[in-house]
Amino acid sequence: PNQLIDMMERNQLDLIYILDRPRYNDNWNKVMEIREPIVFVASPSCGLVGDRVISLEEIMDEPFFLTEKNENYRRELDCFLEAQGRVLTPFLEISSTEFILRMIRKNRGISYLPLFAVREYVENGELTVLDVAEFRLAMYQQVIYSRNKWLTKEMDAFIRTTASYAGNVSI
Repeated sequence: PNQLIDMMERNQLDLIYILDRPRYNDNWNKVMEIREPIVFVASPSCGLVGDRVISLEEIMDEPFFLTEKNENYRRELDCFLEAQGRVLTPFLEISSTEFILRMIRKNRGISYLPLFAVREYVENGELTVLDVAEFRLAMYQQVIYSRNKWLTKEMDAFIRTTASYAGNVSI
C-alpha cells in the first residue's frame, strides 16, 4: 500500500485499490472503504477443523503457507505474535496467493488470508475458516485517488464496478 500511495501522490497512478488499515489524507478522495476480515484457513481434512474455537497455541506448530513477511496483514500477525513472545516460522513465504490456496486445498498446511481471497473455496467446501479466538483482524478494501486528479468516466466506472463487486453499491 505505501508504494501505491506514493505512486498516486507522484501522479504515476490515477487511483489505487488497497487492502490495509484505514488510510486518510486531506489530499485524497476515498470513494470506497469496506471492512474485510483476515482469516486462518485450512482444508476440511485438517485435524483442526470442527465446530469449536481453536487456540493460537494449537495452530503454531502447523505448517504455514504465508505471504511475505512485510505484507500488511502478515505484518499485523507477526507483530501480535511478537507481543506475545511468539514467533511463527512459515513452511513457505510466497507472494502468490493462488499457490498458497492450492497448497492449503491439498491439506499441506494452513494460511492466513483475506476472506475475499478464500470465500469461493469456503463456499464450495474446499477450505474451512478456523475460528482462532486470540487473534481476529480486519483490514479495509479502499479505493483512493488524489483530490487534484480529475475523475474520468473510466475511473468512475472502475469505482462503481469495484464497489458493486465488493457488495457496496452505494457510493
